[in-house]
Formats: sequence, C-alpha cells, structure tokens
Amino acid sequence: MKLKTLILFGVAALASVTTAHAEGGMFEGALPENWTADVVAGVKYTRMQFSNWQEDGTSMYTWLVTYYADVQGKWKVANWRNLIDLQLGQSWTDGLGKRKAVDKIFWESTLDFNMTEMLKPYLGARYETQFMKGYNYSEDDEGNEIKTAISCFMDPAYLTQMVGIAFIPNDNFSQRVAFANRMTISHGYGYADDPDTEDEIEEVKDEPGMETITEFKYALSDIVNFKTRLWTFTNFKGKDEIDAKWENLLAVIIAPLIELQVGYDMVYDKDQDKDVQYKNMVLFGITWRWF
Repeated sequence: MKLKTLILFGVAALASVTTAHAEGGMFEGALPENWTADVVAGVKYTRMQFSNWQEDGTSMYTWLVTYYADVQGKWKVANWRNLIDLQLGQSWTDGLGKRKAVDKIFWESTLDFNMTEMLKPYLGARYETQFMKGYNYSEDDEGNEIKTAISCFMDPAYLTQMVGIAFIPNDNFSQRVAFANRMTISHGYGYADDPDTEDEIEEVKDEPGMETITEFKYALSDIVNFKTRLWTFTNFKGKDEIDAKWENLLAVIIAPLIELQVGYDMVYDKDQDKDVQYKNMVLFGITWRWF
C-alpha cells in the first residue's frame, strides 16, 4: 500500500513540474494548424487511517488515474477525430478489502466527410473493454467471502463499426445517426453466448442495428466546463433490444493543477442487467492539461 502511494504521488509531482513550464498545456503549439486537441490527465488519491480512534471511523483509501484525449485533424475534404477515455482506480476499506472503483478502456475513431458545412457523412469504429478482472462478491454459510471472477481484459470487449450522417452546427454540439454493427467478444465469461443454442457456447456475437450519439460541451467560464454524451444502440431484432449510456461531467478548476470533477452516468445493457445502472462521483485531485 505504501509503495503504491509513493508511486502515485511521484507521478503527480513529476507531471506538476513539467506542466508548470507550459502555459495552457505541456505541448501547446506542438500541433499543426489544422489539428485541435483536448487532452487532460489526472491523478486522484484519498486516504483515511484510524488507530485507537474512539469516535466512529473506518480506515480506507482510493486511488484513480485518468486520461482523456479528443484529437481532431481538419482538411478540406474530411475531418478525422480520435476520442480516447482511459480510467483505472481501486479502493480499499478496512474489513471489506479491495474493490475496483473504476475501470475503462474506450477508443473511438471517426472520419467525417465535408459534404456541407453542417451535414457530414461519416464512418468509424469504436473499441471498449477494461484493464483488470472484475469480481462478484458473496458469502458462504459461515460468513466467509466468496470472490468470483466475472470479467477481465478483452472479456467482454465491444467492437463497433458504423456508417452514418452527422449534424455538426458548431464546435459545441453534434448529433450522429448511423447503421452500426456491434460485436461482443467473450472467450470465458459468456457475454457473447446465445442462450437459445444449448449445444455450443458462442465467443463472438454480431448485432446489426442503429445507433445515435448526441454530444454537447460548454464552457460556463474560464474555470468551469460541462460536457455530456448520450449513446443509444437499437438491435434490429426488436424494440426491446436497446442499449444506452448517458455520461455527464462538470469540471471546476480550483487552482493551478487542482480540479474538482462531478460526474453522473446512467447505463442500460440488458446483457449485463435488466435494470438501469447508475453511477455518480465527486473527484478532487491533481489534473494537468497536455493541450
């Protein structure tokens, strides 16, 4: 635990020193004129330790590392955008042990063709998975914890190919509608298996359908930014075959290199759970901008 703490603080300190010499970002001005980038990395760490503490309290720690990049190249004929979102975090609570706080690998690449100023046919691909194993926790008859692995890196993994049209009136808003094929890859945990076929276990599942992506971002001031993204996918099998993810993030710069983030996410994926999943978070820590 102590070693991990020292490593995290060392990375944060190194990044802070580097960023201090680059106004507006570590690599500001390094991109060609036709490229734009929004790249931010962060380290968050929280620790509470109690020893012979008479009042109520539980020892715990949480660490979180994030990397977000939205990079776009613009030409006369087309625009190429790459969106990357990496998140990894873990928490430990006395009496409960370690749990994943967040775990995400997301990469989306799209090529928009400049048919008109606002309407743009596009094609693209998206890859989603996780870094570490995920577990389900239960107890036996004697109260001992049972830890069962339910996911890992590349299991499940989601690969989506899409072709559609985008409405982009300005840099803050976009609406995309596309034909999409969503591929689920699962070699060990059955996320791609078809329950109607009892004789074999499928490891790859293709789902053709329609998807929409609505994105909006807005700078309320020089220190407050908000962004939201709503993604939906409808399988051609029927109206009940709908997946959706709504992500919201409000970021407030408290001081140089210090940022407060408030997030609220909603997810519906029938393959994972028949009920809507919710996540809200409040993060405070070191954040540095690359561009």
